[in-house]
Amino acid sequence: MLYIDEEVVSITQNDDAILEIDIKTSTGDDYEMAAGDLLTLTVRAFPSDGSDMLLSVDSVPGSNRIVLRGEDTLNIAPGWYSYDVQLTTPENRRYTVLPCNQDERKRGKMKNWKNFCVMPEVTYT
Repeated sequence: MLYIDEEVVSITQNDDAILEIDIKTSTGDDYEMAAGDLLTLTVRAFPSDGSDMLLSVDSVPGSNRIVLRGEDTLNIAPGWYSYDVQLTTPENRRYTVLPCNQDERKRGKMKNWKNFCVMPEVTYT
């Protein structure tokens, strides 16, 4: 199961899911992905380069879809984590596009944003 509520992503451990990322420009217009644009979803316990990376998944170049496979979350303990999504252009320009609703005064603090939840799996086969 995957659900998103106000930029909080919740996924059942070991499930497959697709995240469609809608990007707006600074003027509020829809951003059109160029052929070489790449989105990267990264998950860590804390939003810091000193925190181990638990998950990193790239889109197909030019696509606004990030495909998560069950094995991507299989070894992540159920719990709350911090994620962001970065856009990298063919010119190697980088833009963090999610989360975009955080208070700027709190964003840089070393705390768990609790915006990515891995829920425990119930059905085992």
